[in-house]
Amino acid sequence: MAESFADLEELFLRFTREIVWCTVTTVSPGGRPRSRILHPVWEVVDGRPVGWVFTGRTPVKTRHLAANPHVAFSYWTPSHDTVLGEAVASWVEDQEVRRHVWDLITTAPPPLGYDLTGFGLSGPRDAAFTPLRLDATRVQVLDGSDVPKDFKPRMAVIEPR
Repeated sequence: MAESFADLEELFLRFTREIVWCTVTTVSPGGRPRSRILHPVWEVVDGRPVGWVFTGRTPVKTRHLAANPHVAFSYWTPSHDTVLGEAVASWVEDQEVRRHVWDLITTAPPPLGYDLTGFGLSGPRDAAFTPLRLDATRVQVLDGSDVPKDFKPRMAVIEPR
């Protein structure tokens, strides 16, 4: 049974901050999935999980997201702490939002945060700074400390705006 995101928020944020690396899957215009490892930084905006990713705006990713902006994402540790979810992805163009994403990534403590200038970027206005926004529509978390006695993940469905 679905819970509210507020019920899962603490566990969701803890796991995504501790695990850091995330598999994100897009779907091609022809319906073929493609997965890659990304490094989202999540925050809660108006009670909803929003992920921010600095990633290459590659031709494949751009083509996939133009055809279908829905993505799946997953985090996992060997202790079975797990976060699974779905989101709507969009490229960030707004300069104020780009500044926010830059600050969020560069001020978060490592390993979640990191120095973007190491990628040759000069700041949030740099044309090569291509943030991607993930607006989660569903999240599922599983606390590995409950496995194997309880292998029931907790889930929240986030209604679209």
